[in-house]
Amino acid sequence: RLPGIKVEENGEIKYNGEPINKFYIDGVDFMDGRYGLATENIAPSDVASVEVLENHQPIQVLRGLEFSQQAGLNIKLREEARHKWVGILNGGTGFSPLLYDASVFAMRIAGNWQNMETVRVNNTGWNPASQSQRHTEDRIFSAGYTDNLWEDYISVGQAFSPIDERRTRDNLSVLANTSNSWRVGDGKDIKFNLTYESDRLDYVTGYETNYFDENIASFTERNKMRTQAYRLGSQWAYQLNRPTLFLKDNFYIDAVWNKAVSDIGGTLSLSQRAKTPSFGATNDLQLVKRIDNHLLTISSRNRYIYKPQSLNIITGKPVLQDITTGDFRSVTEGRYGWLISRWSIYVRGGMDFDHHRLNSDLQGLEISYPTENDMNFSLLNTYISPEASYKSQKWLLTLSAPVYYHLYDVRNKTASENLTKNYIAIGPSFYLRYQINAKLDLAAQLKYSLTPPEAGMYVQNIFMTNFRDLYMSEPVSEYREERSAAFSLRYRNPITSLFFNLVGKFEWNHNPHMQNQLFIDDYILTTFQPVDNDDKNLTINGSLSKGLMSGRITLSLDAGYKQEWATSMRQNTELPYILKTVAVQPNLKGYFTKWFSVDYRLLYTNNALNINEDEKSNYQVLKQNLTFTFVPDTDWQIAAGGEHYYTRFSSGNSVNLVLLDASVRWSVSKRVDLSVVGMNFLNKREYRYASYGMLDETNYMYGLRGRNVMASIQIRL
Repeated sequence: RLPGIKVEENGEIKYNGEPINKFYIDGVDFMDGRYGLATENIAPSDVASVEVLENHQPIQVLRGLEFSQQAGLNIKLREEARHKWVGILNGGTGFSPLLYDASVFAMRIAGNWQNMETVRVNNTGWNPASQSQRHTEDRIFSAGYTDNLWEDYISVGQAFSPIDERRTRDNLSVLANTSNSWRVGDGKDIKFNLTYESDRLDYVTGYETNYFDENIASFTERNKMRTQAYRLGSQWAYQLNRPTLFLKDNFYIDAVWNKAVSDIGGTLSLSQRAKTPSFGATNDLQLVKRIDNHLLTISSRNRYIYKPQSLNIITGKPVLQDITTGDFRSVTEGRYGWLISRWSIYVRGGMDFDHHRLNSDLQGLEISYPTENDMNFSLLNTYISPEASYKSQKWLLTLSAPVYYHLYDVRNKTASENLTKNYIAIGPSFYLRYQINAKLDLAAQLKYSLTPPEAGMYVQNIFMTNFRDLYMSEPVSEYREERSAAFSLRYRNPITSLFFNLVGKFEWNHNPHMQNQLFIDDYILTTFQPVDNDDKNLTINGSLSKGLMSGRITLSLDAGYKQEWATSMRQNTELPYILKTVAVQPNLKGYFTKWFSVDYRLLYTNNALNINEDEKSNYQVLKQNLTFTFVPDTDWQIAAGGEHYYTRFSSGNSVNLVLLDASVRWSVSKRVDLSVVGMNFLNKREYRYASYGMLDETNYMYGLRGRNVMASIQIRL
């Protein structure tokens, strides 16, 4: 109920519209950005207070030199929860079918050793990613750095819907994590994290796609799918954080095994099997040192990722797609700065080398395109960037003008062809922030970039991404231009609990090629044509949050507008289109009395698609969540509520879905709680919604978990 703080559905925490950059427990960050481990497990009775660190700069050397728009969050524990082990045991069972949820959580926050242990097994809809997902990451390179240079071609896996995932996940999930931090000296820490998770899901979905073309029939699909995901990840880190020196060395190992099995009906009848494992190791190093009035920064990343992936389509004539990639990337960047009064002058330079091996073979598909290859890519990107920053009590100004040299060396062993390409790219940017007063600030940013084509455009064969979609790139030599202008206005007054932010951005891009959809028999081939075109995007978002009744109630309103202008091709014909989305989201949460609280959330969206200046589709969605909580005394808590989903499709038809839930919690003692939770009392089994693709609209059906009841016990140790 803290004004200005919002928790997204994926667990990400935002303060006044910006994601937080650090999450601390008693001033210590040891979870590597996976703060869901803390927010979902620490008992509220162990928390003394929550501290918001505005404009938080976690690197001590940079404090007062580099401004941060983001806040940090610090959870302060009660004295009785410090310097000893505290823990929570949870166990529950229910029906139907047989349901279970068991977890063990233990934590010890002491002077020189911080430790957190978590184990959970669940089949009631819980998602282990809510705790294992990293919400904050250290940015060690300049803004021009792109983390992923290569895409995964096979796209088969988890299905998603715009409804609370606890309603849809028919799961068997396991999570085990250990997070540790040792203080080994003044500002010196060693960290170790190890995570194992598995997630097995069963889905029943269906959809119908309308292509708004009388020559292309609508496509229907019924899909019964099981996905299985296993992940083992570890992190070792050493950090030194002092006023004159910062050093951090991270080493990550990640192994992921994903597979999906689908039985598909509708327009086509077939089975689909996909395996998409990934194995990687990454080492990150960052050094920041202040030498009198000079600042030196050195950053590096070395990473290797291996992906042996396959897709098997079982039909009258089986189709098999094998794709194996190996990618080694090494990035080293240096920055040296002069600190002159209110000015900071920097020179940044670096080298980014990537070696990518791609082996692909598509068997069983009769099509007049290359179906196999064996290619090696060597990509070299060297760059230099003069930068300047001016900071006063009221003003913050930053300028940068990077220049890049790209070298592509492409070797196609299948076709016995070699290709070398050279490109010069630029990306100047300008940022200005004015602190109007202690509570209000205004900022603006301008960016321009001239970038070469992605190296993946030189891959010369066709890929099957799923049972219906094919993809093939086309070589492009021309540059892409990107322009953007953005502004933000932020107001925050913790004393009156009033927070406001408004953000706007306009993007105008020029592309040397245009995406083209070709309908070939039962398949859709996405490729490209060398046609110049522009696309534009306008986004405006705002939020208002106000605390009432001495902070017992929080009232907030989020609103947004987005419009996209673009042109795409279908069957070699250009089709300009416009996508519009309007969203309004009010929220009311808090205690009206000591024994009664309300949590109400509403989200309304209006979505429209225009093709060739003709409105082809317009659909509206309304979501409402309402929960009443009664606390007749300190030992009892009774909650009742539900969710309402309304969708009005472009056809004029509409659907309503109402889901009702209730729960009772009894504190038997200070250490033992008993609870009973019932969900979906009306036993609704389907959710229907719509979304837009490229020049099409798809109406979806998604299977829901049925009526279920869980009885649980929680023991605090």
